[in-house]
Amino acid sequence: MASSYAYQEDFTQMSRHSLFQLPVDKSKKYGQRSKLCWNNSSPTKEGVQPKGFVTFSLTDGPEYHVSQVANAVLVAKYLGGTLVLPEIIGNKGEKRRFDEIYDADKFITSMSGVIQVEAHKHHEASTKKSIDVKVPYNANRNYIMNNVGPIFQTTQNVRVISYFPSSTTKLAEVDKDTNPYSCWAMFEALRLKPELQKVVDSIVGSLRSRDPSGQFVAIDYKTGMLGTSTCQSNANEGMKNCYNPVEIAQFLQRIGYPRDSTIYVTQSKADRSLSLLKDLYPKTFTKEDIMQEAKMGETSELEQEIIDFHICSVSEVFVPAKSGLFYANVVGNRIATSRIDVLVPAQITSNLAQDHVSSFIAKASHPAYACFC
Repeated sequence: MASSYAYQEDFTQMSRHSLFQLPVDKSKKYGQRSKLCWNNSSPTKEGVQPKGFVTFSLTDGPEYHVSQVANAVLVAKYLGGTLVLPEIIGNKGEKRRFDEIYDADKFITSMSGVIQVEAHKHHEASTKKSIDVKVPYNANRNYIMNNVGPIFQTTQNVRVISYFPSSTTKLAEVDKDTNPYSCWAMFEALRLKPELQKVVDSIVGSLRSRDPSGQFVAIDYKTGMLGTSTCQSNANEGMKNCYNPVEIAQFLQRIGYPRDSTIYVTQSKADRSLSLLKDLYPKTFTKEDIMQEAKMGETSELEQEIIDFHICSVSEVFVPAKSGLFYANVVGNRIATSRIDVLVPAQITSNLAQDHVSSFIAKASHPAYACFC
């Protein structure tokens, strides 16, 4: 997958591309999972025993999880190791077991025949010293064999720490296209646990029920976003890489979204920053609005981030407020289910939605396109 720099570049150059006309009618494939080019239909090799253990953690937010899982799968596959399901560590140190957030049985079953996966460390793994190894996202086989292989042969226990390579990373280290095993791990094996998926489905259903057309727009915006160095920086002669709620509201008005449109904002609860958006679009909701009304139980901050990620992945339209990995990996999820309506605000005067389609979609430049046939 492209570097984080490339994600920002994609965001700021939207208006420079010649974009296609948005379709009037939804495709019959809309919302259905696309067909992966590679599927796990090859027979498992009998008698081949894994040589050691590959461990890792899911850190930061859900936008990182898909990439961290994909990278760990590649390391385990190429080195012939057993992958141990990770613990999850939230942005504020909250720790959860993998099976508290994701469907562990689904993951283990889906990866059968690709790699061996264990839910917990065996005694053998616990007694061996684990060595941390930093691996660039989407590292190729040669990089893994040459840089991680010797350590794994000696210790038989490595802990993968994934990082996103810069635009100057040597092309010999990473693959340009997403590896088929990574595709399988991200888009087939990694699913939410059923209980958490029900929460997502309930919120999505509630939002759609409020709109005459049964649709809603998801906006990824949280207070604090605009105070980061990423948002403060401009690039390409004044092109912006982030937008505040006022600018997004004006953008939606300019491209013709009616006042009664239903909008979901990833901010956990409404505050002053959303005032104009709510004035222009009264049916603007946050998680707190929906969950309190439905009398849903409390959720942790980590669970809220994961809920946001998956709501943005299934909304009829997605509008990111800033560039970054959340935006990029939500688009990847949307491509997997043919939900290609992703609109990016830009400093151009056009009032046509098709002039604001993400170039990930318009140019089919997102790495996820390599996964599907």
